[in-house]
Amino acid sequence: MSKPTSFICEHTAEYVLVPALKRILQKEYEFVTPIFPWISREGSNISKKIHKNEKFRILGLYPRRPKLSNARSAEILVNVNYDIKVGAESALEHGIPVVAGCPLASDLWELGKEPDCMWINLCESTSESYRVEMDAGRVKSSYLQRDHIFDTDEGLINHTIDNCNLLSLPEALEAFKDIKMKSKRLEFFSPMAFMGGYKPAYFLMK
Repeated sequence: MSKPTSFICEHTAEYVLVPALKRILQKEYEFVTPIFPWISREGSNISKKIHKNEKFRILGLYPRRPKLSNARSAEILVNVNYDIKVGAESALEHGIPVVAGCPLASDLWELGKEPDCMWINLCESTSESYRVEMDAGRVKSSYLQRDHIFDTDEGLINHTIDNCNLLSLPEALEAFKDIKMKSKRLEFFSPMAFMGGYKPAYFLMK
């Protein structure tokens, strides 16, 4: 059996995951805004002035790619890298829970049919990989028995309610820097280091 590899990049997975997770969060929050923060954009002076009197809750998302052993594989492999776990641990210290998500699709066309998505609780996950058995685009195996996989939308929503702190935009920006640097095992913020490596998308909620 060949080494599992993916047919998409993480940004492609993100295009599927972000609207799916937004729909879940909108069951609880009136406003849900996904962002991929840049310090010079979301952290600009004009952005800070617009939102200077606001506080909101934040959920982070690390997109994961579905990996296959071969073109006809009935099993999807989902990996959780060590850097992602470190980033999630740092985020929780700031009151920002972070989940990993993966669209459970085995080709490009399944991605366009709103596939099931796996949502992994990185606050509790100890696994480095997950295997999901598929049958004609549908989940066949019962991977949801693990307690660090969210098996219902309500479970994911309750996780955000229980772990999200209210943060201002300046507080959020400092948290984003810290999360990125710690995931790369760097002590101090570096604009160049902020640009590379794993970087979660965030959902601002109120």
